[in-house]
Amino acid sequence: MSGIPVVAEGLSKSFPLGGGWGRPRRVEALREVSFALQPGEFAALVGESGSGKTTLGRCLLGLVRPDAGRIRVGDHDPTRLRGRERRAFARSAQMVFQNPYATLNPAFRVRFLLEEAVRIHRDVPRDEVAGEVERLAETVRLPAERLGAYPPELSGGERRRVAFARALATRPGFVVADEPVAGLDPPIQVELVELLRRVHERRRLTVLLVTHDLRVVRTLVSRVLVLFRGRLVEDAPAEGFFGGRALHPYSQELLESAFGVAGALIRPPRPFREPAEAGCPFHGRCPRADAALGCASGLPALSAVGPGHRVACHLAGPGG
Repeated sequence: MSGIPVVAEGLSKSFPLGGGWGRPRRVEALREVSFALQPGEFAALVGESGSGKTTLGRCLLGLVRPDAGRIRVGDHDPTRLRGRERRAFARSAQMVFQNPYATLNPAFRVRFLLEEAVRIHRDVPRDEVAGEVERLAETVRLPAERLGAYPPELSGGERRRVAFARALATRPGFVVADEPVAGLDPPIQVELVELLRRVHERRRLTVLLVTHDLRVVRTLVSRVLVLFRGRLVEDAPAEGFFGGRALHPYSQELLESAFGVAGALIRPPRPFREPAEAGCPFHGRCPRADAALGCASGLPALSAVGPGHRVACHLAGPGG
């Protein structure tokens, strides 16, 4: 299957915050997030830990139900699917989870895990399943002899390759890759990034790569979506974003952190202050916050500032 379109409109999601007395508290993971991915587009969803990236990816695949908003993946609304429809949707949209330990049953050999994925999701004749598994292993550059291993016997990079192979087994049109190279040695990261590039080019999948590390996606994606505290604060073409035209102060901070001197922050992190409900969520940390522009009192809209480029910042608008 080639890439399929993905649309999110006004997605909001909160989770209960345990402990305490009186009125239950909730933490807001997503707030009114809207964007669309074109068929075959390769986009990155970036932001620091806790910004809502994984929650958004899970919402798009129907693994988490949003409190509000609308989702469309191909011809499906994943929040409304049940039973047979849900299984059919799983063929077209897959997630590569950040922690392969949680998704690879340690009691079964890799070959069985891949055969199971092929049998469940595709109408492949029994005598052709083994050949399909070997083709999947070749696609992700997993040595054939490792098909006989158990997940605990694999290296971290090999487990990620198996996770990719399981996702590709259904021949999906949309893949969410959640921190696919986090925690791996740099040479292995380079290999897996190249694997992602090759698979995307060959199959023209729609891919959303979730990461906190901009260095991973700099030469890989065509578009960058930036989340801060559950809000989409910038949506930009990758060429401009990495070429000096990132406009949101938070995006600029992420770029400094990733590509500054020796890969470190040029300045120390600023103390975070809880922002007013109506203000910009970043204003308590922003070096350019200006009360006269409404940074502390008015929530900036995600507005177009150029072709394919949207920013939620009072400073990026007319006169900013």
